Amino acid sequence: MPATHSPMPARAWIVRLARVCWERKTLSIIVIVASVSTILLAALTPLITRQAVNDAIAGDTTHLPLLACGLILIALFDFIGNYVRRGYAGELSLWVQHTLRSRAFDSIQKLDGAGQDALRTGQVISRTNSDLQQVHTLLQMCPVPLAVLTYYVAGIVVMLWMSPSMTLIVICVLAALAITALRTRRRVFAQTGLASDRLAHMTEHMREVLEQISVVKSCVAELRETRWLDGQSRQMVRVRIGAAISQAMPGATMLALPVIGQIVLLCYGGWSVMNGRIDLGTFVAFASFLAMLTGPTRVLASFLVIAQRTQASVERVFALIDTRSRMEDGTESVEGQIIGLDVEKMSFHYDNGNRILNEISFSIHAGETVAVVGASGSGKSTLLMLLARFYDPTSGGVWLNTTAGQQNIRDLKLTALRRRVGVVFEDAFLFAGTVAENIAYGHPQATQDDIRRAADAAGASGFINALPQGFNTRLAERGSNLSGGQRQRIALARALITAPELLILDDTTSAVDAGTEAEINTALGRYADNEHMLLVIARRRSTLQLADRIVVLDKGRVVDIGTQAELDARCPTFRSLMSGEGDFLALAPAEQRALWPTTQAVKSDDAHERQPPAGKGFVDRMTRVPERAVQMALAGHGRQVSSLLTPVAWMFVIAALLIALDSAAGVGVLVLLQRGIDSGVAAGDMSTIGICALLALCLVAIGWCCYALQTIFAARAAESVQHTVRLRSFSHLLRLSLPWHEKHIDSRLTRMTVDVDSLARFLQNGLASAATSIVTMVAIAAAMFWLDPILALTALSAVPVVMLATWIYRRLSSPAYAQARLEIGKVNSTLQEKVSGMRVVQSHGQQKQEAARLRALSDNFPRHPRAGAKIPCCLFSVPDLLHRGRLCRRAFNRGDPGRRSEMTPGILAAFFLLLGQFYGPVQQLSGIVDSWQQATASGKHINALLATEETENIEPSSITPGTGGALRLEALTFRYPEKTQPVLDKLSLTIPPGTVVAVVGRSGVGKSTLIKLLAGLYSPGSGQIRVGERLIDAASLSDYRRQTGLVTQDVALFSGDIAENIRYSRPDSSDTEVEIAARRAGLFETVQHLPLGFRTPVNNGGTDLSAASVS
Repeated sequence: MPATHSPMPARAWIVRLARVCWERKTLSIIVIVASVSTILLAALTPLITRQAVNDAIAGDTTHLPLLACGLILIALFDFIGNYVRRGYAGELSLWVQHTLRSRAFDSIQKLDGAGQDALRTGQVISRTNSDLQQVHTLLQMCPVPLAVLTYYVAGIVVMLWMSPSMTLIVICVLAALAITALRTRRRVFAQTGLASDRLAHMTEHMREVLEQISVVKSCVAELRETRWLDGQSRQMVRVRIGAAISQAMPGATMLALPVIGQIVLLCYGGWSVMNGRIDLGTFVAFASFLAMLTGPTRVLASFLVIAQRTQASVERVFALIDTRSRMEDGTESVEGQIIGLDVEKMSFHYDNGNRILNEISFSIHAGETVAVVGASGSGKSTLLMLLARFYDPTSGGVWLNTTAGQQNIRDLKLTALRRRVGVVFEDAFLFAGTVAENIAYGHPQATQDDIRRAADAAGASGFINALPQGFNTRLAERGSNLSGGQRQRIALARALITAPELLILDDTTSAVDAGTEAEINTALGRYADNEHMLLVIARRRSTLQLADRIVVLDKGRVVDIGTQAELDARCPTFRSLMSGEGDFLALAPAEQRALWPTTQAVKSDDAHERQPPAGKGFVDRMTRVPERAVQMALAGHGRQVSSLLTPVAWMFVIAALLIALDSAAGVGVLVLLQRGIDSGVAAGDMSTIGICALLALCLVAIGWCCYALQTIFAARAAESVQHTVRLRSFSHLLRLSLPWHEKHIDSRLTRMTVDVDSLARFLQNGLASAATSIVTMVAIAAAMFWLDPILALTALSAVPVVMLATWIYRRLSSPAYAQARLEIGKVNSTLQEKVSGMRVVQSHGQQKQEAARLRALSDNFPRHPRAGAKIPCCLFSVPDLLHRGRLCRRAFNRGDPGRRSEMTPGILAAFFLLLGQFYGPVQQLSGIVDSWQQATASGKHINALLATEETENIEPSSITPGTGGALRLEALTFRYPEKTQPVLDKLSLTIPPGTVVAVVGRSGVGKSTLIKLLAGLYSPGSGQIRVGERLIDAASLSDYRRQTGLVTQDVALFSGDIAENIRYSRPDSSDTEVEIAARRAGLFETVQHLPLGFRTPVNNGGTDLSAASVS
């Protein structure tokens, strides 16, 4: 999967997303109608205001009750519409999120071998989580542009009817808003796209580190990996803050333009009133309309910022959905019984042009067992992939011979082919579930007797019956709670249960003991009969005993075919392979190639290598993460998310002060407008109008600066907290023991992605919006009390209802959000597992079943937030309805000359303007509280992680390493938490220096456990480990690991190149030392085969290299 992408045409992403939404036509129509209809009525409010002001001036109270009823009806209709559009928009956004996730997984399931090679699990996790959550946020706000644009159009129509000349001012304001929004689009898209790519790259690397945690710990690389994340995350933070800086000034401009329009309107409208061109009511109506633009424009500005961020996310998600297999599925079924297979002049090379197989030909017939042998890198595993059609040959082909004739496997349906051709990979990948479920994975209808027979044939029944719950024992992800040999036997049983006519084995007994291997080979020796045949990829002599014939590969060519005796007599290549030590075949000599090509020859298109442009001065300072926060995270300080806010608290304080100044400036403008109307327009004093306008412009400038700066400071604070939380959580994970990781294997990455992202979204969007809303409401309330205390009390009487609504909503929705967090964790772990085990899924034809399972999990996730989604839409709309009704009654009563009142037109206009901005933020509380609830649920999981007691220190130790001596195990005992009996019981052993010791025993007796204890990855329940006289304890563990090398059974490599992987335990190793290590490991000859030598890229854990090379 390419890490970078080009933007779609300007509106293509909007069109595609709209098409997905339109698949739920009823929901979409409801949202559109509710958004448009209610705003059309709201656009009539300035007309009612105009009539009320003119009647009040004329002393005519005849129409006041009707006008009040009109406003109340508009408020009631707006209440209903607000509930409908918010509730159904939330439901639509959750459905789209679920649908896009399901479609992305469906596309992944159909990828061929080349597509899987290019796939990065971290990219998939990032796109189906962070990017889809961004899409969800955008669609929740989708009524905003509909409502605002409708209000603009309807308002212009109404105002044209009232005064075409004054309407020109409004049109100029709207045009300036559109130009400002469009000018920022491309730059913001580029920055957010780069940030998304960096996040995906970090997610992929964190996944690799967590999956290979035993390698990381044995190499004492925890601090190095933490610093790597720190560096990469800093770069992402720079990009994101840079995007916020790019948005700050245009955002401030968009908010200032309607206010500037009000000021121009004050001057021109006041002059027009004084000259009799328009009446005062028309002027107030125009001012009301422009003032009513301020709240929607603020929300629209936020929407446009989110939309610009979302464009990159939408395109990345659709790029994943649009990923297609280059290999076309066939249309035919396998006809008749398979009686043989012919490989004819088949050649193959990967996309890098490196030819792997060159015109190979051989055949296999029913009742026959054929072994394929060859040096590392000769193409054995590639041949297996071609026969199972994960790739198509470059030339030549593979034919199945059946009782009905001969069929090219290209013409066959993949499901039909793989139902008849079974594959067991060397890497025994098991899924989370019971033992029985794993064995019956490709045959869900299998009976218990079928499962037991397959287990017997694979030599697995013995250890399965010894498990706590036998065949019903639950396995962790990848079967991590079993030994390597046990996993291999279950994988073999999984293939045997379907009894495929052609069974292909890729050295599937490499991790079992000799006795078990002999039992399995005996069973496999009976597999090939008149209806079945067996093809074995052999890397050991013992495997060759199964073979009737042996195919010898060398440099991608078949050099000979025959029995073992025939090949011993006539094939030098075979004899060379048989000269290896022990049971393993030897490596063949390779051609000399350039081992260290120049960096120009090694090209990379990774987005994470693109550096963001360096800022200067203020920009450079504002895009930095505070060092105190970083050092706090690296040192492992802080057990709560709240404690990690301390180093950046001053940024939040500054942002809050700037928000307060901005709000005060905004309210001050409205007060000046009121003074301009009462003391200037109504009194016919143009100089007063000029003074008010000039002061208002100064306040607009102050507000513009405050808004731009608070946007930057809030973004820096939020991004710094996100960086600190991610770094602190990751470093804490690396401080936890290996047993903890093995127990929580399926939840670790969710903590680093979903939880951190949820917290970050609230800090980036919700917190700033909440602070702005609260400060604005306080400032407006103060202004209203200053203008008219009695009317203010009436208008603000609904505030207690708001507070009660917030408390009720939080109580009602908290369980739903907590459950939703658990459900999305299940979705993530399942997605990660199925993507990692994609070839196993495809080889057993379970793509549709797995897609259905993921859809069920993904569909279950939105049910929980959906359950509480409509609650806030109702609760936070009720106060707005209440205050409008009471205000209309009180305002029009006080406007009655028969009542004792001195309410002026300016005060009446100011109250309507202020209230529009007061209760606008109240209605936004539903979205803010939603984000807060998600962040709270995620914050609890992060706090739970940080509260877990650290068991290991990743800081460099000051203890001087020991001088050596015998390795002694003294009464060592170890028991897994889920088992009642110890795996090792009072084991004592002494290994003198210079001694080679082999540990043997049947699978599951504790060999791997002993190795992990010796490597310092497990801590014994009792007993001691000593080197010489030195006790190995927690204080000396890091130094001990530095002197201990470990090669695990489940080998996977990190992304990078071959040299970087060899250097992993010693990053400062020279090229010469890398070559020496490669020679000692028997890798040097293989590297010589590769065009890029030690610079050969490694992807997906090394799936693009041979199994022997990875080992």
